[in-house]
Amino acid sequence: MPKKDLRFPLDEKAIKTLADSLVGQTISYWEDNRLLRGRVARAEVKRDRYGNPYVEVEFAEIGVPASAEPA
Repeated sequence: MPKKDLRFPLDEKAIKTLADSLVGQTISYWEDNRLLRGRVARAEVKRDRYGNPYVEVEFAEIGVPASAEPA
């Protein structure tokens, strides 16, 4: 299952709340020049080498074009 790093300008408490709310949600994201959708199977708060928190998400299904899914 592919993984993506999501970075938000939030403090650590807010980013943990956001990570918990992402699991099970379908989100759209850009990969190269394509807009894709995927369902988040797992979201984990991690830190980069400078200590800044970010969310790493793992998708259950990936690569569905955003225009192919009904609104």
